Amino acid sequence: MRQAELAGLANHLCRLEKDLSKIQAFRRKGCAVESSLGDIYCDLRGLGDYLKKFQAEKNVEADEELAHITERHKNLLAKFDAVTSEAKLQDEGMVVASKSTLPDFFYRITSRYRGIWKFFEAITTVFGVGIVAFTIIILTYFFAFGNIPFFHLNEGGIFGINGLGFVVGIIVGLCVHEFAHCIVLANNGIKIKRVGLVAGFIVGGLIDADENTFSQKDPRVHLRFNAASIGTNALVAVVLGFIGLLTSSELLMCLALGDLFFGIINSFPIRPLDGGWVYEDLINMYLADKKIKNIFLSARIGFLILWVVLFTHYVLAHHS
Repeated sequence: MRQAELAGLANHLCRLEKDLSKIQAFRRKGCAVESSLGDIYCDLRGLGDYLKKFQAEKNVEADEELAHITERHKNLLAKFDAVTSEAKLQDEGMVVASKSTLPDFFYRITSRYRGIWKFFEAITTVFGVGIVAFTIIILTYFFAFGNIPFFHLNEGGIFGINGLGFVVGIIVGLCVHEFAHCIVLANNGIKIKRVGLVAGFIVGGLIDADENTFSQKDPRVHLRFNAASIGTNALVAVVLGFIGLLTSSELLMCLALGDLFFGIINSFPIRPLDGGWVYEDLINMYLADKKIKNIFLSARIGFLILWVVLFTHYVLAHHS
């Protein structure tokens, strides 16, 4: 095989690797990728057939590089199988899904008062970025001191009616979380392929957005898509908590805590959680230098190490 042909195959593999990584990221965000996976499969199959034509060649100079390209192709096939299996498992867990009624509902409500929905996007994005920072700070404090500042339960704790309120708050958190995702998609002209609930491989909401229209949008739209959901959880928690304080209602406070708990769980700065996407969106948007980007991306590992160290120190200090 000529060196030019080998270089062409290597470049083709690089493109397929990038496309598959991109599709995997879309899949984890909740975007539909079935058609794109089909295209990738056709390309991989064609490339495999092309490689087989040269397996019997005696070009010693090219043998080593050909073997390397063949191995990369094999690894990419394995990654493709993993992505398709993940998509299949997720789909098998689907309990309820709407391909027209709910998507049409979101298109309909965002077609009216578009300015209000744009304001909704903006304010929930601010809250979304804020809750990621809040999650990092509050977890660091908790692992260091074993409690959460300004949060004290009465003797009864979260039991009985308050416990039920906390569970309902989590359900409310799930609903407003997915609602915000859909609002951003519909308000920015991104096709929603289906909206549903999953109970199986994963438990929670599922929104499939067409990755072609999604990928063509400005990175700021991607940030709003990822941040608005957890930002809405934070906003709802603030509103419910404020009303609960004014009315001295423990039930409302527990509703707020359940909703906030759902938001915090999704705000960890790791993928595929929304907080991880928000963290990466901000880094990619506002940091140009590749080395600095890598430092900030690696900082998440530093947080995990710090939390382990703080928690270990707390346990040893209080049980010695």
